[in-house]
Amino acid sequence: MPSLFSMPFFPRALVSLCAAGLAFPVLGTFVLNLELIPARFAVMHAALLGAALALIFNVNTLAAAMTASLLAGAAIALISWRGRFSAGGALGLIMTVCMGLAFIIFYKGNVHANEAFSLFWGNILTLSLTDVRLIVCVAGAILFFLAAAYKEIHIVLYDRELAQAVGVRAKLVYAGIILSVCLGIAVAMRVTGALLVDAFTLLPALAARRTGGSFKALVVWGGVFGLVMNLGGFALSFALDLPVSSAVVIAGAALLALVWRLTVCRASHEKHGNL
Repeated sequence: MPSLFSMPFFPRALVSLCAAGLAFPVLGTFVLNLELIPARFAVMHAALLGAALALIFNVNTLAAAMTASLLAGAAIALISWRGRFSAGGALGLIMTVCMGLAFIIFYKGNVHANEAFSLFWGNILTLSLTDVRLIVCVAGAILFFLAAAYKEIHIVLYDRELAQAVGVRAKLVYAGIILSVCLGIAVAMRVTGALLVDAFTLLPALAARRTGGSFKALVVWGGVFGLVMNLGGFALSFALDLPVSSAVVIAGAALLALVWRLTVCRASHEKHGNL
């Protein structure tokens, strides 16, 4: 193990996993509460297109994916503000067009198959120092946004119309939520790949939901589960010689199943205790 710490990829991966584990489950809570699953798919495809362009122009893929995600997020925030996710048609158009353009870029740009597949599968062991700094900065920005607008975010997640009625700048807070989700998706895609991007966001949030409790409890437990999932998956990948992103997904699914089982047992115990 000491020899691993001497290798540049190991501390970079460890720092990235810790930062993502603490911050990104918050985004999963946003996605689940605001029912942003369709928007998340559209943003993921936009990020993939941005990363494909980065391969052609030889620029940082993470920075390009973040830029494309933010542009898609701004459009989605405008489309979805009034809750019209019959705007699903518009989101579907974004998804298909972005994917089609990405494949055209791969074909016309003679992108090597390994480079193309790295966008789909990710590889946290190949992160550059610039990538790690971007991941830490995005994670810090998400946590700062949550802390600075905690009450406003809580109200907007509960009811956007109520938030406006009580004087909360709901549109601004909602836009902040959407843009933070977009940034998180772009970063998660660089680490786990486009196909496994939910691992960092939704799995810890789903596990936190099983614990019940307040919004604060969701945020705290999400961070705890995110750290356990990421570090557990990282250890599992080395122990069983597995891809890190796949091991993180397996660890997250196992954690979710364990939490579900424990909450079911607790509920059953409380029910029988009250009889």
